[in-house]
Amino acid sequence: MPERNRLDAWKGIASYLGRDVTTVRRWEKREGLPVHRHLHEKLGSVYAFTDEIDDWWKQRSRTLAPPAPKDPAPHDLVTAPAPAIARRHGAWWSAAGILLALALTAALATGPWLPQAGARDDSAESVLTPPAGTVVETTEISPDGRHVVFSARDAGGTRLWIRELDGSMAIPMPGTDGASFPFWSADGQHIGFFADGLLKSVASRTFEVRSIAAAPHGRGGAWNDRGDILFAPDAGSPLMRTSAAGGGARDVTTLGRTVKEGHAWPRFLPDGRTFLYTDYTVDARRYGIYTGDLDTGAVKRILPEYSSAQYSGGFLLYSLFSKRALVAQSFDLDRLELVGEPFPVLERPVQRAELGHFVEASVSRDGIVVARSAEDEQNKLAWFDRRSGNMTGTVRAPGDYSNPVLSPDGTTLAATVTEGPATRIWLFDTRTGEGTRLTSGTIDFAPLWSTAGDRLLYNSHRNKVSGIFDRRLASGEETPILEGRRGQTLESWSQDGRYLTFGTPGLQTKWDVWAWKMEEPRRAFPVLTGIANEGHSQLSPDGRFIAYTSDESSRFEVYVRSFPTSAETWKISSGGGADPRWRRDGRELYFIAADGKMMAASVTSGLTFSHGPPVPVFATGIEVLWQDTRNHYDVSHDGQKFIVLVPDDRRYGPVTAIRHWQR
Repeated sequence: MPERNRLDAWKGIASYLGRDVTTVRRWEKREGLPVHRHLHEKLGSVYAFTDEIDDWWKQRSRTLAPPAPKDPAPHDLVTAPAPAIARRHGAWWSAAGILLALALTAALATGPWLPQAGARDDSAESVLTPPAGTVVETTEISPDGRHVVFSARDAGGTRLWIRELDGSMAIPMPGTDGASFPFWSADGQHIGFFADGLLKSVASRTFEVRSIAAAPHGRGGAWNDRGDILFAPDAGSPLMRTSAAGGGARDVTTLGRTVKEGHAWPRFLPDGRTFLYTDYTVDARRYGIYTGDLDTGAVKRILPEYSSAQYSGGFLLYSLFSKRALVAQSFDLDRLELVGEPFPVLERPVQRAELGHFVEASVSRDGIVVARSAEDEQNKLAWFDRRSGNMTGTVRAPGDYSNPVLSPDGTTLAATVTEGPATRIWLFDTRTGEGTRLTSGTIDFAPLWSTAGDRLLYNSHRNKVSGIFDRRLASGEETPILEGRRGQTLESWSQDGRYLTFGTPGLQTKWDVWAWKMEEPRRAFPVLTGIANEGHSQLSPDGRFIAYTSDESSRFEVYVRSFPTSAETWKISSGGGADPRWRRDGRELYFIAADGKMMAASVTSGLTFSHGPPVPVFATGIEVLWQDTRNHYDVSHDGQKFIVLVPDDRRYGPVTAIRHWQR
């Protein structure tokens, strides 16, 4: 019998398959990847045979893809990860990094921007290693497929980085602090991005930065060869058009009157006039992927699917949620219609539902896809100690949690937990971590505790009807207190039990805050209904004031107003802030700053309100995004312990460049 080739340890198996260890472990658990375990050796000691892996891969390919030419074995498809790229130290880059950046900048400005540093990597798949100490947020490949730009977060904040696709070095781009959602100009000479409430551009050679138009919370852009920029300036806005040279912006698309509607993630088709975009309304008659025309204004829905989309070489790439896959499908540019059936390009792509179903994937003109896949783990319910500023432990294993709220005595944590397509309310013992599922509906979320800790209120969508439900914990009795209202999210419940506040989208006023008395739930009244977004409302313990987040200054800040009448307003944060919460005695107000730090401001209230300057408490690692979750943390009654939704960086796989997926 011929000797069999053996792969030892998880790393050896992962290297053979060209994936990370987390993905390979998941395949073994869920998809039957043939992995063997040694006897009488240390726990986790595993091995596999290449012939078994090859057979499994072929069977898996036949299952995932439509009939196609025989797939090569995995070792014929992938390459080793790219060498580690430039390391970064301190708040900016080290002295060596500065010299390197200056040298590279000079080379880009005076010589060919696309140096031939060796043979182009033509393997089917390769991993793009991020700079040490950074977490990549979004990545965009240049139109010619030679470079990538990506936004990445480290201890110094978020900024753009640029590198050659097949190179081994990335450098930060000065002047791009706080940048999000970069996109390339058609000629590859500039990169658009969003920062400081503005649409900006940076020259890819000289790094010159320009401000172009207002965009409080940009949701993607596209830049054609005529100098037109198409962009979504905000969540819940239509697409707008402006010149790359600036000079004002005007609407291109028109929103309907549906709750929570918005247009986002535009991409130009090859003619530079027609474009793709996503309508993420909750209305089943409207949501989906559309085309639009800059000249005629005509729009056409081409697919009822929640996803951003891109075009390359005769194919439309988008996320097919039912298959949890990034897929490609033939697309007729003349008729603007899909043809045939979709086939998979990448399993489990990262898709951000809270950002208008943005899919973290981009594609060059010649069909190189840069994307990454998602793992199940999303975040951690982590304890932070105020005195030390350190994380001291977690309540549970990483999962998809949101809206954590501590019971008044601090012994129980209620949270929304996403389980596949469902969201439900769970209760966790804060000492042992033991959990109990409280609800069993399809969509239950946003719990709130009563002052006595004996009841929970929460949102629920049931039988196509939305409502607020009241659960008595001792008996399990559940009572609807408000039904038939859509698009409302519970935000706070006054300590005296009299008032509830909720966030809701307005037809003309973006996101608003309303309130009602518990004894008169059908007589809601407006609290914050300005032209800006207002939300994250929190009633003070004495019920006299309301803290909230608003972007009335073109960036998210935390404010306090008197309640229920709005006689006076106080601005609490400066430089950006969101997600306020009161200490139980009302003597402090907390919020998360734009750089992710937990902040605390002393408060004196009574007939009048006053506050001290906010001071940093600890770093959370959280990027607060509008409408991504009602609250990211809660605080103990004495303000000394915090439970925080800490991002788990393992939730995303590596950024991967994929070639030859058309085959």
